[in-house]
Amino acid sequence: MPKSTCAKSEEEAEADLNEYCEAIGFDPEWISPSQWAATLRIAQDKEYGYEQAHKTIDSDQEEIGRAAARKARRQRVEDDPSGVLALLDADKEFKGSLTQSILQQCADAYVAGQRVNLGLGGKPMDPEPYNELRRQWAKAALLADDDSVFTGFHSFPPQNKALVGKGNKGDTLDTRKVQGDLLVKIGGVKFNMHVDIAD
Repeated sequence: MPKSTCAKSEEEAEADLNEYCEAIGFDPEWISPSQWAATLRIAQDKEYGYEQAHKTIDSDQEEIGRAAARKARRQRVEDDPSGVLALLDADKEFKGSLTQSILQQCADAYVAGQRVNLGLGGKPMDPEPYNELRRQWAKAALLADDDSVFTGFHSFPPQNKALVGKGNKGDTLDTRKVQGDLLVKIGGVKFNMHVDIAD
């Protein structure tokens, strides 16, 4: 580790940061030239120095790891053995449907590593269209075989969340009333699309 808190030259900074990268098992080749140059400047800055430069490299390593994970999840969806998303797009019944849109939103959330509890926007849905959506959701499940990335299709009838003690939306002051739920597992991760239902 460096004897002083910051590098006295770019060469000294380069030597230290390469040594640090080797110590943490990270190849600086992953960092763009502009990012690397900025990190070298940080290492030479008396206010920030080596400590902040090392933290910057740590952040770069974490972000690249997240990007690699996102890429792997995207590839997993694209390589789905059942080709569920493609089948929906090719089917006149499903193409442009709410079922297709919801499944795509869930797939996008899976790829991005985002939250698994999603909400369908727009006005609350009338009960009968929601029942039809449930029927179509069950039909979409038939497109996925046992090897599919998409599994565990399920739906729940409308439920008054406030009456069963589930009326609060997280830590917000917003409340939920009557709501239906469409569930699907993508790559083993369960997603729940909440659908507001008109009273």
